[in-house]
Amino acid sequence: LMSNLIGEQAANLEMVDAKGKSIPLYNISSDYIVVCFWDPECSHCRVQVPRLDSMYNAKWKKEGVKIYGVLTETKDKEQWEKFIQENNRNGWINVYETDAQKKILEEAKRPSYKQLYDVIQTPTLYLLDKDKKIIAKKLTMEQMNDVLQVKINNSNTSGKSARK
Repeated sequence: LMSNLIGEQAANLEMVDAKGKSIPLYNISSDYIVVCFWDPECSHCRVQVPRLDSMYNAKWKKEGVKIYGVLTETKDKEQWEKFIQENNRNGWINVYETDAQKKILEEAKRPSYKQLYDVIQTPTLYLLDKDKKIIAKKLTMEQMNDVLQVKINNSNTSGKSARK
């Protein structure tokens, strides 16, 4: 668990999107990134992920926050793609780990993202800053909103003070 301590840099995630394009977490540029580990077959995710997306569209998106949505189970990638389309999750960066990527990690005896991020249930949410340092982890959507609003308000206030 040392790899996911608050204040430490989060592990990079080398994931691909539905078209197979590599989109590593470290390539995402934003002051704040919400990493959401989820599965469309998870009943809790089917309720919470649309609520998270509503919060994102209502508040966070205009502040430049990005959501890096990680599919946790790739056994039914088609269902994942269908969920994304039907629920208009196109504003998110939707990614997953391929079987080939999993095999490379296993053969190298390197920890999986589930180990690095302590993902034992879904959805699991992390908040990272622009340097990919962990600000908060395993929050509810409401807690994530509260933390983000404080961070955004503080950065807006400090930005105004610096300009004076």
